[in-house]
Amino acid sequence: MGTAGDRVAGESTSMKAFHWAERLRSAPAAAWSFAVAAYLAALLLRFATDHQLPVGFPYLTFFPAVILTTFFAGFWPGVVCALLSGLSAWYWFIPPPGEFSLSPSVVVALLFYVGIVGVDILLIQGMHRAVASLRAERGRTQALLVRQQALLDDQQARVRQQHVLQRELSHRMKNTLAMVQAVVSQSLRNSTDTRDAADKASARIQALARTQDTLTATDWAASDVASVVAGALEPHRDGSDPIRCEGPAASLDAQRALGLALAIHELATNAAKYGALSVPEGRVAVEWGLEPGSRFWFEWRETGGPAVEPPTRHGFGTRLTERIVPGYFGGTARTAYEPKGITYRLDGLLQPGEGA
Repeated sequence: MGTAGDRVAGESTSMKAFHWAERLRSAPAAAWSFAVAAYLAALLLRFATDHQLPVGFPYLTFFPAVILTTFFAGFWPGVVCALLSGLSAWYWFIPPPGEFSLSPSVVVALLFYVGIVGVDILLIQGMHRAVASLRAERGRTQALLVRQQALLDDQQARVRQQHVLQRELSHRMKNTLAMVQAVVSQSLRNSTDTRDAADKASARIQALARTQDTLTATDWAASDVASVVAGALEPHRDGSDPIRCEGPAASLDAQRALGLALAIHELATNAAKYGALSVPEGRVAVEWGLEPGSRFWFEWRETGGPAVEPPTRHGFGTRLTERIVPGYFGGTARTAYEPKGITYRLDGLLQPGEGA
């Protein structure tokens, strides 16, 4: 028995033969030229070997010509080659030569020839059809394998994306819970009235929730500053609209958006209780902008409210706006208590790792 390498080499040679046969069959002129050449070569070889061959082998050189023509040139060239070869053998090599006699022995020889070449032609055609069917099946199998691999790659990508989303969700939840914990803890710690502390904590958590809604609308990827400002100020807007907001389009990551929303909530709450939003003629200007080096600034200015007096003590709200929130932006913040109204200024980086 041959080795696996020998079998592979044999299969490769066979496939090359079928490949050349397909190329020749697809070119009619070349196929018919091959049939004529095979017939003439068989006829000349038969004449050349006529005296060496024993009596009774008139078709000996014609069988290979018919087989090769049918294999390489196709069915009809093979049939024509078989017909010409049979007539030539009958006329020149079956006694008496030079005529088409029909003795019983001649009829038997002709029937034998027709039977042999007919079976050869049909077998070769069946083999070609089987190879074509096999090739088509391989093509379909390959297409299915490619599609299956694409589906598998897509599934693996979805699994990886799901894992990433799960980790991201866990990270976001931990950050949000930590911020809620800090809000509640500091609100209770810096208040002597439990009800007042609960109200402050509830309002701050609601401000966080509104910002969470804004972030959810953008798949937590980033949130526009204008959307964060609008969400944080929504509870304080009325028909007179004493708040003016102005600034360019700029995106914040989730943590910075939550921090800025808390700062705006603290500023707006204080303004509604003691500052510009506590009187009809009071006004608030909210502005932000970008500077070279990916720097970001945010400013809150109050005018038209009651006279401002610097606070005697600083609670969690001040620590939130001047220390915690600037820390998210990698920057600084300052609150100026001017008689005409307070001004809050935040300077920092727009995104993590920028502007270094």
